[in-house]
Amino acid sequence: MDDARAQRPDAALIAALEGADIHPLWDRYKAITPIAPSAKDVPYHWRWRDIEPLAHRAAKEVPVDDIERRAIIMAHPAFGGATVSTSNLIGAFTVLEPGDRARPHRHTAAAIRYATRAEGAVTIVNGRRCEMHEGDLVLTPPMCWHGHINEGKARTFWFDSANMPLVCNLDASFFEPGAPGDSAFWEVDEGDDRLWSEAGLVPAGAKPDGAQSPKYRYPGEATRRLLAAMKPGADGARWLRYVNPATGGAVMTTLDCYAGRLAKGAATRARRATHNAVCLVAAGEGRSTVGDKTFAWAQHDVFTIPHWTWASHTALSGDADLFVVTDKAVFERLDLVREEMQ
Repeated sequence: MDDARAQRPDAALIAALEGADIHPLWDRYKAITPIAPSAKDVPYHWRWRDIEPLAHRAAKEVPVDDIERRAIIMAHPAFGGATVSTSNLIGAFTVLEPGDRARPHRHTAAAIRYATRAEGAVTIVNGRRCEMHEGDLVLTPPMCWHGHINEGKARTFWFDSANMPLVCNLDASFFEPGAPGDSAFWEVDEGDDRLWSEAGLVPAGAKPDGAQSPKYRYPGEATRRLLAAMKPGADGARWLRYVNPATGGAVMTTLDCYAGRLAKGAATRARRATHNAVCLVAAGEGRSTVGDKTFAWAQHDVFTIPHWTWASHTALSGDADLFVVTDKAVFERLDLVREEMQ
């Protein structure tokens, strides 16, 4: 007990309570109920020019048959060496050589794949073939079997994000490896994804199981077309939300994804929210001010927006596109979403 606490008239009572593993509320309520969120981590920026040579080394030096996944994950130093990019989320890049197959597995964490340089790569999700072209988003909902293959002639890369930190902090992680050498896993077509391929149209009477999106692949071509047709929103940027076509809500119960287009030279109005975000630069160059940090970014850079941190973005050389993964869906279910704009 420090000197100030030792001088309190209730010091002996507090010591007795603590000795019995009981805590008094009255001397620590501000720590138990802070007046506002305070992120453990500051915004962080990883440059593709630094990531790319390490990804190439991983492709050359780490045989995919010897490992579960050839992925490199952005680790924020604020988390003391833990494999965490920002609270609840990780961002990563996976690299495959021609002919590589990343073996099937499934887990309770929700994950996404966003195609950067992935032409020729395919992700199989629960018996559906999801080709990966520029800007495509592919979902791997919780406990869905998924594996990856590079059928092209060049090395492929894509961006991954997942909520492993959240699931592990809840101690609710389960992981199941697939059977080795299961050739039937790869011999599939797009299957039921065809039923969800047309905007505004769904099969009559369709009742997908669970709250995850029944659509696994969201084509980048459609995303870019809609961004071009939209008008800017309240903050000055064009934002679209990837949605579950059966509910109109987030694509998964714990991950919520967005695409944004920034107009050249016009800074967006600063926003902050109670949820966290990992941002991938899909196209273009620009600058972001997040909290008290300002950094310039280029295509395929990754940066974080910690919760309750002001963020504003500016495209520099032309329009720029961002892909954003958030844990907003978790906060929606807990009725903890709060957003502000300056």
